[in-house]
Amino acid sequence: MSKQDIARKAYGLIDNFQAMAGYRVRPPIPVEDIVERYLKLRLLYADLEPILGKEVLGATYVESRTLCINERLFENGSEGRLVFTCAHEVGHWILHRAYLRQHNIRDPKSKPMVCTPHNAKAPIEWQADYFASCLLMPEKEIREAFERVCGPEPFVMKRAGSEAGEGARGEQPYVEQWPFISAAMCEAGGFSNVSKQAMIIRLQDLGLLINKTPVRLDWNAFA
Repeated sequence: MSKQDIARKAYGLIDNFQAMAGYRVRPPIPVEDIVERYLKLRLLYADLEPILGKEVLGATYVESRTLCINERLFENGSEGRLVFTCAHEVGHWILHRAYLRQHNIRDPKSKPMVCTPHNAKAPIEWQADYFASCLLMPEKEIREAFERVCGPEPFVMKRAGSEAGEGARGEQPYVEQWPFISAAMCEAGGFSNVSKQAMIIRLQDLGLLINKTPVRLDWNAFA
């Protein structure tokens, strides 16, 4: 499945919810409302580790129309990580439930679709991540906020702050500035339920932030 197809499905979900709700949906995207009011799914927060194993972030139960989120995500005080996990499970529902139903027909004892940091590179997992990114941070709103915060041209990060002289720091962005860029974007665009980590990854994906340093700005860098 291409990124373009995944993005279309995410934006289509927003449009459909918007039509049902009768108001224009802007960030922060109301993921819980979309789950419960439009998709008519049960959204549960529970300690999933005793049931499904350690480090499980979420699970999708297709037959019972239930999305489960690990309540331990509340402990870190990160609304962004919690909401992203919820949007990720929505991605599984939209993109993969037919696949899972087919699998369950062949094997009725098969488990739900379970998400952990260890299977993040599996195709269905990066697809669900990308869906969540598009759902929470639609491209149009991201580009509008970026122009207000950073201007019309992409940011190119070519060096670390330790490599930049004081004069250079004021002239071009350097890699240690990413938390400030992300925070400014979240505030300017109303992305109050998005983490700085998710925002910086989205900016890179859209080509608005170009990282030419050896430092990788991805989920692993923020662990």
